[in-house]
Amino acid sequence: MTELSNPARSRALLIGAHSFTDPDLEPLPAVARNLDRLAELLRDPSVWGLDAGHLSVLAEPDRDQALGEAGRLADEAEDTLLVYYAGHGFVHDLSNELYLALPRTDPRRLYTALRYQDIRELLLGPQVRARRKVVILDCCWSGLALHGAMSATGLGGLSDIGGTFVLTATSETRTALAPPGETYTAFTGELIGALEKGVPEAPPLLTMTTLYRHLHDALVSKGRPTPQQRNGNTAGAIAVARNRHRPSVPGPGPEDAVTSAEEPSVDPPPVDSPSVEELSDEKPSDEDSSARGPRGRLPGRRGRRTVVMASTLVVAALGSLPVALNLIGGDGSDADAKVKSSLTVTIGVSAPLSGDLASLGQGIRDSAELAVKKANADNVAPGVTFKIRPLDDKGDPASGRRNATELVADRSVVGVVGPLNTSVAQAMQKTFYDAHLTQISPSNSAPALTLGDGWQQGTVARPYNTYFRTMANDTAQAPAAARYLYVKSKRRKAFVIDDKQTYGTSLAQSFKKAFGEEGGTIVGETHVDAGRRDFSAQVSQAVNAGADVVYYGGVYDEAGPLSKQVHAAKPGVLLAGGDGIFSDTYATVAGDGADGDICIVGGAVPGSLPSAETFIKDYKAAGYSDSYSPYGGYAYDATSALIQAFNSLHVDPSDTVPSATRESLREAVQNVDFDGVMGKVGFDANGDAVLQTVTVYRLSGGVWKAVQA
Repeated sequence: MTELSNPARSRALLIGAHSFTDPDLEPLPAVARNLDRLAELLRDPSVWGLDAGHLSVLAEPDRDQALGEAGRLADEAEDTLLVYYAGHGFVHDLSNELYLALPRTDPRRLYTALRYQDIRELLLGPQVRARRKVVILDCCWSGLALHGAMSATGLGGLSDIGGTFVLTATSETRTALAPPGETYTAFTGELIGALEKGVPEAPPLLTMTTLYRHLHDALVSKGRPTPQQRNGNTAGAIAVARNRHRPSVPGPGPEDAVTSAEEPSVDPPPVDSPSVEELSDEKPSDEDSSARGPRGRLPGRRGRRTVVMASTLVVAALGSLPVALNLIGGDGSDADAKVKSSLTVTIGVSAPLSGDLASLGQGIRDSAELAVKKANADNVAPGVTFKIRPLDDKGDPASGRRNATELVADRSVVGVVGPLNTSVAQAMQKTFYDAHLTQISPSNSAPALTLGDGWQQGTVARPYNTYFRTMANDTAQAPAAARYLYVKSKRRKAFVIDDKQTYGTSLAQSFKKAFGEEGGTIVGETHVDAGRRDFSAQVSQAVNAGADVVYYGGVYDEAGPLSKQVHAAKPGVLLAGGDGIFSDTYATVAGDGADGDICIVGGAVPGSLPSAETFIKDYKAAGYSDSYSPYGGYAYDATSALIQAFNSLHVDPSDTVPSATRESLREAVQNVDFDGVMGKVGFDANGDAVLQTVTVYRLSGGVWKAVQA
């Protein structure tokens, strides 16, 4: 009897590379979406049920990170170890070996890539206890002959890992596809479809042989590259997924026949050939992602969706049902409520509540809570009590992605405020989009979040219509810095540094363009790893290039040491940055020589706005231990926008299942229009704040002081 690989004793590693520093390597945004969705499915109990700690996602790793994480998981796995890679691939001219591209890979120097042979040797190592191994490679033969193709090589003997099933996107002589306009790459898209919808007429468990045959038929029928497989011993019988397909006629569900590896069971019989599996010749439905609008949703359908499913587990994981809000009896949880509450509505908050950025994250959390308390006290939605559910994302994308999954699964959550960091937002966006769950960030500023990856080339396309922000984006922030530096500070030569993170690189690129348009010269640029504290090499480059200003795209915990070192090397050179360096910690670390440094903060100064007076008074009266931070007012407005949107749906609190769905709430948020703490609150067609206000702050006597609104 086939058994499901025990999720408690199995491990999975998903590796992807979708952006590259080498201009000859085409970006593959679909790869990032591959990783996000595969991770969600493998964690889903209705598919495999891996614990978050047993599944590692490496988006954009370097070689040491990839091999180090593979080694760690190989040491832990006892049942099945799964390794997946998607991205560009290359064949070595001399050794004919396969190399897997990483973000900083130079195709002319393949030692900068990840050698597949290293993965093979790791899996063959004596320390590996996993009795079953699965390797899935979504890459292919060399070149970019087709727009959106991924280059690679044939595997040959490199896939002969004993006891392992190796599944590849294509043969050794063809390119795999990342078709323009499709959500996922061609191969992984079919794999995701099989895990999401199941395979008709297949057994309750999807073995690797079952999956291979299904992918083969589906891809060949569409004229796409033919996947390949190799397996050793009985590896074709490895099962890492339950079959989600449900027959149209009544009968026992597939779970009735599933034997989990967690429970005692007979050992699976030897598999002499792949023909032991019962497979269907049925082809996939034509209604796939290629026939849909952006992100796979059928175009033109914006109305409410009512879906009834028997499995509440699947509902919680996918978040595709109407929001079934938690019901409570009695007088409700808020003593200030004017009427009895029968409905509790949750607003999620994701922000860094620990670590270096905790002071900013806690200000966001507390401001959101203050908005909820105010709404309950004012009884803005009779019979409804609002509450927040704060989760710590640590400023880390992986933690943010887990938070998104957790909030989606909580059916009482109608919307989310946050996150603080742009990179975290990128990790969360698709999860919320798939569940129709609205998020409003009070601080993200990267233009791509609302304008799409092609915004700098003049192509604006909103990636996810569930994402909004109350803060001005970098298209307003960076030009303000350039204008102030060139016009008021008379700076003419800028050296630009970024921390390789989404926020920092976006800000740096925007500044370079804006400073040039003002008439300034970019005398050099470089990239550093986030967390760096020694900038001696970069400071020498800037000084030798004659820079009179160093612009840093990053956050204060690195910018402070950089400023101190810049001023020690050449007094009079300014350091400038975005709102990420707006912190008292920066001023303390940078020291006395940093006077004159500037930063641009999206939004207005709360203390300068009459509209914020009550907010500031109430925040202090609430006794919160931390400052409301630069983003507190915007978090308050974001929370208020969700509350007002919910209230506009006229939910009857006595309903067992409220009429409000997450999708209709998103539409209501798109149409909000009110005077908030920080000014007019509303959103344009891309989800950006209608009010794009920024403020220039200058460091004087160790204190940031607003000098221009």
